[in-house]
Amino acid sequence: MRLATFQPQLGVHCETTTLRNMIRHAGADISEPMLFGLGQGIDFQYWDAPDPGRGTPMLTGRIGPALLSRNACSALGVELRESRAPDAESARAAAEKLLEAGHVVGMSVDIFHLDYFSSRSHFASHYIALYGLDDSLAHVVDTDQQGGAQTLPEESLRRARASDEGFMPTPHLQMYVEQLPARLTTDTDAVLRERIWPAILLTAQRMAGESGPRFGLGALRRAASEIAEWSDTLAGADEPDEAVQGVGRFWRYAGTGGANFRKLYREFLLEAQQRYGDGELAPFVEDFADIQQRWDQAIELLMAYRGADDGRRQLEAVAARLHAIADAEQSLFERLLVPATKRAGEQV
Repeated sequence: MRLATFQPQLGVHCETTTLRNMIRHAGADISEPMLFGLGQGIDFQYWDAPDPGRGTPMLTGRIGPALLSRNACSALGVELRESRAPDAESARAAAEKLLEAGHVVGMSVDIFHLDYFSSRSHFASHYIALYGLDDSLAHVVDTDQQGGAQTLPEESLRRARASDEGFMPTPHLQMYVEQLPARLTTDTDAVLRERIWPAILLTAQRMAGESGPRFGLGALRRAASEIAEWSDTLAGADEPDEAVQGVGRFWRYAGTGGANFRKLYREFLLEAQQRYGDGELAPFVEDFADIQQRWDQAIELLMAYRGADDGRRQLEAVAARLHAIADAEQSLFERLLVPATKRAGEQV
């Protein structure tokens, strides 16, 4: 069966694309950048490499998997239901039951097992939206980069859902949204207007604060310091050039919307400014454009890395740029705290 009235919504980041499809089908049309911002999605996370010396750590510019969806749904007053089935058969039965009830089903998968995915690496924190199961086929929506609406063998989806390999696997996790609050469907703009500054405040508090060596700007500074030494620490890797370049590609293409999610957060601030005529956001939109450009420059250096061609100096340049980015983001979020505290307080 397939959801008869479903219309795929395209996006650049897997989880916000999935969330948008769930909420849009339930009755509210909210943009992907808006969901990312309301979900307090921006961050920096450092996860140790599974085999230090032979690979790079996982370095990502967003908060943890599923947390973004929880935050956004909480801000919007939407009930997000999550569950994990014990096995593949139970997971399939649960998904079919939700489809029969008219829900789009969000699920975490390992990209290695998706037939249409170009990557041959295991990454288990990817999200897709399921909207149909016909015979032996599954109908899903992935990011625009992966072709949007896709049809794949159900067996491929089963393996992708069951995988316990790759980064932060959650086998058989699925989620859906209950019926939306009436006001969200009838007066979407009013709800969004009320929730933008509180979400900005929570994000700015976290990003301007101290979150330890794995999260936030402290983690970014840690990564910057280590990147300067990668020409030595990755000497044991099979393909050190490829390992370094892979980080750059991940920050640009792997479901980030570009610039390691900074582009997506800038688009959130820009939409909030333009949609509601909020001039107080204008200078921060401009500052984020500069930060986005800085990320793009660092990414270009990583993607062009060649260890044999004075790679140490190139990595030192990347490290210097990332340290400067961390300082710029620290300053921006500290300044953003001032109007956010005032504006969010006015809406309590």
